[in-house]
Amino acid sequence: MIEPDFEDRLVEAIQPIRQLAVANAIHQLHDSGLYASLADPGGIPVDELATRHSMLADRLSGFLRYLRNEGYVTVAADRWTLSEKARRLEPFLPWYTLLVGGYASTFAQIQDTLRTPGGYASRDGGKVGRGSCGISMFDALPLARTLIDTTGAADVTVVDVGCGDGSFLAELCASHPGVFGVGLEPDAGGFALAERTVAERSLEGRMEVRHHGATDLRPDTVPAGRPVVFMAAFVLQEVLEQAGEEAVLAILRSSVEAHPDAHWVVIEVDHRPEDQELMGNGLGLAYYNPYYLLHTVTEQRLETRSYWEGLFARAGLEVVRLAHPDPRVDSTSLELGYLLRRCRGETAR
Repeated sequence: MIEPDFEDRLVEAIQPIRQLAVANAIHQLHDSGLYASLADPGGIPVDELATRHSMLADRLSGFLRYLRNEGYVTVAADRWTLSEKARRLEPFLPWYTLLVGGYASTFAQIQDTLRTPGGYASRDGGKVGRGSCGISMFDALPLARTLIDTTGAADVTVVDVGCGDGSFLAELCASHPGVFGVGLEPDAGGFALAERTVAERSLEGRMEVRHHGATDLRPDTVPAGRPVVFMAAFVLQEVLEQAGEEAVLAILRSSVEAHPDAHWVVIEVDHRPEDQELMGNGLGLAYYNPYYLLHTVTEQRLETRSYWEGLFARAGLEVVRLAHPDPRVDSTSLELGYLLRRCRGETAR
């Protein structure tokens, strides 16, 4: 027998399916360039929009009707435009690039990764890099600026180990006239985007990118004659899982052996999924809970604050400063920003 409230319970039960479709639609809206075209408050006809983006007008019409029903576009006199609800999304679109564009396929592979022998889920490295760099404009980039400024060096070479699409390093170069940037990126898609970033930002002579990984870091990576800051933002977690702890230690030790006065800026995430109070509220539930999940099944390894600080000490590095993002952006204090240098009077062990 069908209960009288069956439909009400069905609507409640399938809301995650609705949100799955909404999240993908928002990402596709942005990633396709349609978001930018629809930003014109005067609107644009479907046929013109389809021609501009080499799309099928009838299918595009269906997509726009779907978005209208969800409140993200409006139509008047056959001209379509973004709703105010969609316009308010603009600062937060990098989160969609990362978690939907980069990791939607990852979430679809969860059950496969749980089975023996348990291979890793794949991801879109280019979109992971682009989304991560976009998010970093709000949290990790200001954090890195603060830590680099703490060194007191005006003219400095920043070696970004795992630079993604290069936008993070490009922003550092643009905001600090004395910074020369060297970006290392192992992913082919991310490296191509980083090359494009250098060209689009007219940073030739101020920034260069190389198709290398963190383990390819060599003394000749760094141009001579300037103070050096090595930087790894959410990268050591990947090296840790893919190459092991000794590889991370080797990267840290060899860099300061070759450049004894260099600093490291390391940005990582404190791994605290058991903290129910933190995980059940606000950004903990909206972002960190899925972030922890995807790291469980991809070839990345999150660790705790105490683990990272112990690892730095074993590499012969001391913490000069620990900082967190602006609490107006992230009040969890789960993102950790370290400024490190070689322990005074000691050799790396």
